[in-house]
Amino acid sequence: MEFELFSKLHIFYLLGYSIFFTILYFIVSLNRDPSRVMRYISISILGIKCIELFIRYKLIGEAWTHLLPLHLCNIVLIFAIFGNIFRFKPFLYAEFFWSIGALFAILTPEIRNNFPDFFNISFFSTHFYIIFTAIVEYRVFDLRPTLVNWLGSLLSLNLISVGVFLINSVLGTNYLYISKKPTFNSPLNYLGDWPNYIISVEIIYIVLTLMLLFLFKNGKLKRKKFKQID
Repeated sequence: MEFELFSKLHIFYLLGYSIFFTILYFIVSLNRDPSRVMRYISISILGIKCIELFIRYKLIGEAWTHLLPLHLCNIVLIFAIFGNIFRFKPFLYAEFFWSIGALFAILTPEIRNNFPDFFNISFFSTHFYIIFTAIVEYRVFDLRPTLVNWLGSLLSLNLISVGVFLINSVLGTNYLYISKKPTFNSPLNYLGDWPNYIISVEIIYIVLTLMLLFLFKNGKLKRKKFKQID
């Protein structure tokens, strides 16, 4: 059975993974060493993604040029995983702002098969992990975004986009959907032709991330402070 957008199964996946990662959130927040728990979770997510790439390359035979981690959610996933493993704050600040893309991805997922297909599991677990990381960093590790962090994440994303555009030009790929519109149904289809939709996405990104900045930069933790063991 093929995956159907906004079907009952799609809603079930959203609820199911939300519950699962809510449980993980309490496991992290109530643990005496949350940094270590986040490392274990992050390594597990990295393992899932590596298995997916192995299957796609070795068993299915997809070209390596189409498996590079250069789509936005894969880039954010790398920042989230290694930011958590090494507690590297610049990665985690960038991940906080970029994580908003994962929300749109799980609402309009680019998958074909339903659970328990491994690609279905990999897609939802990695994208929910991105959102999960942003919440954990804010609530548990007291990550508070600033205007400097926002500017840094915006500049970094645009520099990465330029690099990805050049890679697309060489490999004939369409990472970040920056060289042409995606062939599948996505919100980009409603934002005009190339390159107009890129400008639209940039404006939407700026508005949404500024909202995140002003909503969360001055938030206060309601949990007790703990001693981290890094």
